[in-house]
Amino acid sequence: MNDEAFLSVYLKEIGVQTPVSSFLSGAKQSSSDTQITEVEIAEPEPMPFVAQQPEENISNQPMQSPAEVETSVVAPLSTLAPTSNDLLGLQTQAQACTACELASSRNQLVFGSGNESSDLVFIGDAPGRDEDIAGVPFVGRSGELFDRMLASIALKRDDVYLMNGVKCRPQHSRDPKPNEFASCERWLVSQLELLEPKLICMLGRVVAQALLNTEASLAELRAGQFSFRGIPVLVLDHPSYLLRSQKHKRRAWQDLNRLQMQYKKLQSV
Repeated sequence: MNDEAFLSVYLKEIGVQTPVSSFLSGAKQSSSDTQITEVEIAEPEPMPFVAQQPEENISNQPMQSPAEVETSVVAPLSTLAPTSNDLLGLQTQAQACTACELASSRNQLVFGSGNESSDLVFIGDAPGRDEDIAGVPFVGRSGELFDRMLASIALKRDDVYLMNGVKCRPQHSRDPKPNEFASCERWLVSQLELLEPKLICMLGRVVAQALLNTEASLAELRAGQFSFRGIPVLVLDHPSYLLRSQKHKRRAWQDLNRLQMQYKKLQSV
């Protein structure tokens, strides 16, 4: 490449806009005193400075009030208050309850059964294995004994209403926990409001202590006078306890006589 071509390429590469011909005359001088006229290269105009806006700090933004944010909140079934005006509807609503851990391990909800017009309601603590399978309270061996207890005072199952303080079976047939009684109390109270009994018979220490909010012994509970939601309460031995403690059947007979007397007195009012 000759000097003229080289100079042309060089000036083009460095971005000089001056015509190449203005430099060619100097390129023809002898190599000993060759001088290239300096060319002032205009610097590019600076870009206008624009201050960068800081990014918005979301944490510094005011929070929207609940009224400004449209939401649709649906309360879980376990927190809804019973709303049905009949026992069948109430049972359907209770079957959807998941207020405590027992809902996940039960076979069936044991809601209640019997004469819905009866003045006498029996309340046990919680379903056992047989009740959990059948979905009916007081069945199996303890149910058979309970039927004989009723027969001894001229009553049968169809004359009374039966239910439990806790509607689902605790695993391994343990005693129900206080929070499990508390979770089920809404259903029990709603049942009583619909049944309107004149007398409640609580079967056993566990349910009596939980619903009457007392730490009294079974002996004190059997001898005492109590009420629940304004309804008179008697406390008797639970049939399953009597199956394990045969020696207490005599006192159970005495309690049943007391129940019969008080029940007849209330019916005559």
